[in-house]
Amino acid sequence: MASVLFATASMADTLEVNENHPTKYVVQKGDTLWDISGKFLKKPWYWPKIWNVNPQISDPHWIYPGDVLTLVWIDGKPYIKREASTHKDSPIPTINAETVKTFLRNDVVLPYAQSELDKLPFVAGNNEERRLFAETKDVYINGKLNKGQQYGVYHKGQALVNDDGEKVAYHAIFAGVVVGGNQDGKFNRAYLVKNKDAVLNGDYVLPLNDDNGYSLYFVPKAATVDASIIALAEESSSVAGQYDTVIVGKGRKDGVSVGDVFVIGRPGAKLVGDSADDTAYASMSGMGRRLVSSADNVLPDDTVGQAMVYRTYDNVSLAVIMNNSDAIFKGYPLLKP
Repeated sequence: MASVLFATASMADTLEVNENHPTKYVVQKGDTLWDISGKFLKKPWYWPKIWNVNPQISDPHWIYPGDVLTLVWIDGKPYIKREASTHKDSPIPTINAETVKTFLRNDVVLPYAQSELDKLPFVAGNNEERRLFAETKDVYINGKLNKGQQYGVYHKGQALVNDDGEKVAYHAIFAGVVVGGNQDGKFNRAYLVKNKDAVLNGDYVLPLNDDNGYSLYFVPKAATVDASIIALAEESSSVAGQYDTVIVGKGRKDGVSVGDVFVIGRPGAKLVGDSADDTAYASMSGMGRRLVSSADNVLPDDTVGQAMVYRTYDNVSLAVIMNNSDAIFKGYPLLKP
């Protein structure tokens, strides 16, 4: 009996079922998989672990409004059973599309290799010889566009350095939207229909993504590698919070995939001095004291939030901050849960 109780407690500890979890929940329109997972579990990325009692369902994200979810215990382990509704609406997404809509539609990464950049169309200028362009202006594009198609215009931002210290991409900063016009030769007319920022000579032009071209129907799961936040997707911001997008310093080639959940760490503060009389923060001390300070004179790291990957590139990824207890900054570590 003692061993059975121990095993049950161990499983419950691993899954960390919420003390105030519902025993039954009817899925509502507007729900997300992350939010529903959080109703039952303290760690929503363990959702697949409690879905095993539904062998007829290949993936635990095909949940629809009206479905009834019931928490049951089998051999001391928690599971979710699903009673499917007869009315079929669209399945609920893992995250709310509104939180990442800007980045689903607008790429935020440009290639780093000059040979790849040279293949992209760019804004050449106009015959008024202006350097800044606003809405309702014609501009000429060096490169071919499809007539009538919308394209995003992007400034080339800072170089993005991955977790291995390599420059792998440029931050693409969305500036506006142009529509392709007549295509007559090297320089082709386009019409500037929207500005978020002033469009400049040399800005790159890329097709806008279809809002529906990226699936948000994926299962959250624990990340299998450690990484770090190498940039905030909003380059003009210095701090991030809940539902903001951050750029992760690892991508598909490093084993990062859509749905990966990271714990966001806050690096421990470095100290100087080892006695009550001379302990101080290194950041507030002179260079001399910092140089002689012990390398292990550092406070433990904190956990300040969770982030989930929703888009991957070869060497970097985009993740949305699902929750946080404090401000999030560039350079913070992303750790396996």
